[in-house]
Formats: sequence, C-alpha cells, structure tokens
Amino acid sequence: MGERLQRLLDGAEKEAEAKVAEAEQKAAEMISKARADAERRRTMAQRGYGIDELLKEAEEKATKEAEKKLKDYKKQAEAVKDVPEEKLKEAVALVLKEVLPE
Repeated sequence: MGERLQRLLDGAEKEAEAKVAEAEQKAAEMISKARADAERRRTMAQRGYGIDELLKEAEEKATKEAEKKLKDYKKQAEAVKDVPEEKLKEAVALVLKEVLPE
C-alpha cells in the first residue's frame, strides 16, 4: 500500500507541475500580448494618429462600465422597494427617536 500511495503522490505532483507550467506559459503569453498592445498604443499616440481609435475604445469601455453600474444600482433600488413599508416606518421612527431630543 505504501508503494501505491507513493505512485499516486508522484502522479499528482507531476500533474501539478504540468498545470503550473501551463499556467506560467499562459501568463507569459498574456503579458507579452499586453506589452505589445501597450507599445502599439504608445507608438500611435506619439505619431498622433489612431487617437480616435483609442478614444473610441476608452469610451466603449466606460459605457460598458457605466451600464453595469446602472444595472447594479437598479437592483439595489428594487431591493429597497421590496422592504415592507412597516419596516421602513420602524426604521424612520428609530432614527427620529435617536436624533431628535425628547
């Protein structure tokens, strides 16, 4: 049984090493791609062309982020609407009691 366990551990270690190597390779590829893109953008900005493309990309990204935030805020607003009116009245009464002198 000890030998079988050792083989299983060795197999698991090799599998883990392979996964780590694959992850490192993917990370290196992503970094390389990001650097190439950054260099392309820098070169375009220095030359003064492609700025419209960069602005368009930035605007699209900002629009997507704004739409996501708006969607999140709408969900939060709906959650507040779902709070029973009696609970809201209790909360208001509690705040008023704490804030206003008697």
